[in-house]
Amino acid sequence: MPTAIDRALARYPRETLTRTPTPLDRLPHAGAQLGLDLYLKRDDLTDLALGGDKPRKLEYEVAKARASGATVLVTCGSAQSNHARLTTAAARRVGLGAVVVLSRDDRRVFQGNLLTVYLMGADVRFADTADHWDLERQAVTVCDELRANGETPYLIPVSGSTPLSCLGYVRAGLELADQMAGAGLRPAAVYTPFGTGGIFAGVLSALRARGIGCPVVGISVNRAVEVCRESLDTWWAAIGELLGLDPARPQGQIEIHDRFVGRGYGDATEGCLDAILLLAETEGILLDPVYSGKVFAGLCAHQREGRWPPDQPVVMLHSGGTPALFAYHEKIRAHLLKRGIDVPE
Repeated sequence: MPTAIDRALARYPRETLTRTPTPLDRLPHAGAQLGLDLYLKRDDLTDLALGGDKPRKLEYEVAKARASGATVLVTCGSAQSNHARLTTAAARRVGLGAVVVLSRDDRRVFQGNLLTVYLMGADVRFADTADHWDLERQAVTVCDELRANGETPYLIPVSGSTPLSCLGYVRAGLELADQMAGAGLRPAAVYTPFGTGGIFAGVLSALRARGIGCPVVGISVNRAVEVCRESLDTWWAAIGELLGLDPARPQGQIEIHDRFVGRGYGDATEGCLDAILLLAETEGILLDPVYSGKVFAGLCAHQREGRWPPDQPVVMLHSGGTPALFAYHEKIRAHLLKRGIDVPE
């Protein structure tokens, strides 16, 4: 039976870009190693161009772009941007052009996400910037150029987070709530990445609407806690406005942690690489060094501190991003050697 939040979501057009629901998998071997009943929500298994979280967000943005008569999608990000890969793929899926403005950073190697963007025929522009989160000015300039050449661009911001796109993770959160209810799970906590905060805010909105009050734990991949909380409040109010929810509704138990960021966005910390290795060796599941690896590093650190009881399930959202692993091959090789694993040059 559809609830009020389901009916509110149904009012917004959505372009189907991936198959859902994604699995909610129990990880017995990793869980045993951590002393935890561990579950993984597998948004790495969305089926658009190697998967990840972005198709859920893009379904709403692409529908709006097509309704506006757009001929080309424009976005921006780091040189190894998952968002650039999946925006390009979404554009190709619906017959639109794609322009991506990427930072000229130290991951600008023809590997991983960058390789796929070129393979799918995006118009790739590089820009010098100290922070790829500040590329929107360059993207707006590209849009002006495209209009002058007769195109109708539609700009999607870095990471794809807008109030509208957050609805993709409200849907994902409702999907997760239904899966947990079907499996009889009452989680001790749900872990998600916290970048722009769109995933976290969307999942949190859905779980609270379903009456699930457990802590939702965000592991920041780039920003200090204070900035993350400001972003969360912005998205929380915007989602409420779109779905007819009280913007002042309580968020309940939330945690945001910034101690796993390292030196900054995209820094594959030792804890992150150990977390990637642990899940790969125990479950054959690949995490990425930018988002999911850091989320799992946070979860592992919390469990080493005795955070969660072994008989209560803990759920982590895997947001994808695994193509980025290949651009980190040198750092991963050095880490494996440090851990006593002999690997070739």
